[in-house]
Amino acid sequence: MAGLYGIWQRAEVSRRLDVLSGFVAMCVAGDDDARRRLARLVAGADAALSASPPDLEVASQHLDELVWWADTEWADHPYRPVEPRPDEADRQTRDYAKDLRHAALPVGVRDEMGRVELHLEVRFLALCRQPGLDCRTRQDVFYVAGRAAMALDLGHWDVAEREIRRMEQVGSVEPPHEGLPLPA
Repeated sequence: MAGLYGIWQRAEVSRRLDVLSGFVAMCVAGDDDARRRLARLVAGADAALSASPPDLEVASQHLDELVWWADTEWADHPYRPVEPRPDEADRQTRDYAKDLRHAALPVGVRDEMGRVELHLEVRFLALCRQPGLDCRTRQDVFYVAGRAAMALDLGHWDVAEREIRRMEQVGSVEPPHEGLPLPA
């Protein structure tokens, strides 16, 4: 778990750095000294994040200086990025974390995970398009598909395949037909 937590922390710093550095780059476009300062901060943070093991403390210090600079110079700027709500920040960080995790995997594992991810998407869409699927079953299909996607995010394609089979079972349950006697 420490490895996944470390990836998550790197992803959080990377996400915030990318958003804020893009904004600052726009603001300092005509100022060579400010562009050099920005390049130094971003390069320092990137080097710390790329180190083996990554130095999150140093990367965070560079990010903190960038945040302070943006707060000092452009606090009232109409396009200054605001920190997203927690759920949106987590969604964005998850995308960064998936990219970091994906880059660290061997090619064969990435290919297998891509195959399972495609299978999940195709089966999920097919189940959602089934006519007559009641609301509760559809919610269960969404839930189990989410579990399969989470397993893929964590690099467990075998668990994802098991969840896909479970999703197919959940989605194949037929609701009772009206007017027919219930089984005894």
